[in-house]
Amino acid sequence: MPQAPGSLNFAAGANYTLFPICYYLIPRPGSVMTQKQISRYTLASFLICPALFVMLVLMVVEAMLAAATTWLVINAGEKVAVGRFLLSDLIWILTAQSASYVVGMISWVFAEQAGYRGFGKYMLRFARENHGKVKLLNDKPAREQVEPFLTGETFQCFFNVMYELEYVLKLFLGLVFNALVLGAEIDISLPFAYVGAFGTLLLMQWILQKPVAHAYLENQRMNNRITAQGYTAWDNIFSGNRYNLRLWLAGFKSRLRDGLFAQVRAIVAREGISAMSGIVSLAIVFATITVVAVQKAGDAAMLIALATTLPRQIEMTYELNLLANGWNDFVAIWVRFGGVAANMLPQPDAAFDDRIKFDRLVLREGDHSNVVSSVGDAVRVALAQPTGRINVRGGNGAGKSSLLASLKTELKRKAYYWPTSDRLAFQFAGGVDPVDVEEDDDGEPVVVAGSMDKKLGFSSGERQLKSLEEIVNATDAQVYLLDEWDANLDAANKAKADALVDELARRARVVEISHRDRPDA
Repeated sequence: MPQAPGSLNFAAGANYTLFPICYYLIPRPGSVMTQKQISRYTLASFLICPALFVMLVLMVVEAMLAAATTWLVINAGEKVAVGRFLLSDLIWILTAQSASYVVGMISWVFAEQAGYRGFGKYMLRFARENHGKVKLLNDKPAREQVEPFLTGETFQCFFNVMYELEYVLKLFLGLVFNALVLGAEIDISLPFAYVGAFGTLLLMQWILQKPVAHAYLENQRMNNRITAQGYTAWDNIFSGNRYNLRLWLAGFKSRLRDGLFAQVRAIVAREGISAMSGIVSLAIVFATITVVAVQKAGDAAMLIALATTLPRQIEMTYELNLLANGWNDFVAIWVRFGGVAANMLPQPDAAFDDRIKFDRLVLREGDHSNVVSSVGDAVRVALAQPTGRINVRGGNGAGKSSLLASLKTELKRKAYYWPTSDRLAFQFAGGVDPVDVEEDDDGEPVVVAGSMDKKLGFSSGERQLKSLEEIVNATDAQVYLLDEWDANLDAANKAKADALVDELARRARVVEISHRDRPDA
């Protein structure tokens, strides 16, 4: 007969221990305490290291050498006006500009070092802050949201920050030093023209920051949804089921369409600001150059110097436009950093334990069965004896696997947890990349969907048996939580695995979910 909610299922002929219901009056262990999310500034601080400072120094030197080239060009123009131009002047110009290129190249080496260090610190921080949140292991929505940040998005964010920082600073420092040289050698109004143009562009950026940031954040969210959909492509394609494939393709097309619209909106926002920036900077700087040329109409040497630097100033005007674009891209990357920070500390469902149907679960130890009413009761059963095997029994959907995850959350380092979906790192698989990486059409590294499940030269049953052997030989826990340890095993390997579990049970407590000794569903 159907049971009333909250009732207990007693099997005939079994010896039961019933833990008191009053345990519910005690604050439940494992209640979720919300962690304060880290800020994007904390993420950015992961990049601060000696390599970053060396990069900054080299960039200043690079900009000064480029400005020295501008000064040498002006000086050569003045010499042409009086007929004193020498071959050595060309050699000095070539030397200064070449040195600028070399120093700029070296600065990129230190930029890469800072980027790798930042990503490494992120991953270590993520592992330290989240390694105890076992209840998130099989949380599909949380995994779909956060996993893209672990498989590529964060890596790209850190290096895009470094690339944009190097790019923006290179433009900015070059403009500053070159403008100072133009002001000192030609006319003081020229630096102010560049400052005015730059200030105008910054004002435009500030006014348009929110809509641009929203467009980029929405683009990031949609791209992550497409990536998450790709992780299930292998199963739905190669299962051979038209029904599942049709549903998967419908979801993929919907996400692809939403991603395209978000991408177009982000690009239109970026290119629109770029066009306006180019027009504004060109108008301000060339208006100033025209005024200077009119005022110095009788100074032939100065006009020649101005004409000599005109290609450089056209280039600087273009760089102002690039700086606006670069700053806009930097804002976009900074917004994406916010997405990384927001997903740094995923939180388990506060109602996770409520999904466990304790009235349908029995913790069986030999001929003795324990009926529990909470996770705390299950913890007491697990710790009641130092050794032995406890089989968690219950029908499908009763919450057996959820109970093991909750036990791991409570027992922390006292327990070793081996889940059903096993992608854990083991020594026997050492030296084999857990994923395949290839380059996309733009040369960017991307994870090959489905490659996380690549074979290591063993069948699934052999890998499972080897994993269990390594757990027995290389770990030392008070409690072992084994979820479906005998799945995918034939009779011979199942006997070997059962012997290994017995070996664990002689030295520790084993709480297991297995196919053996199951009640009729």
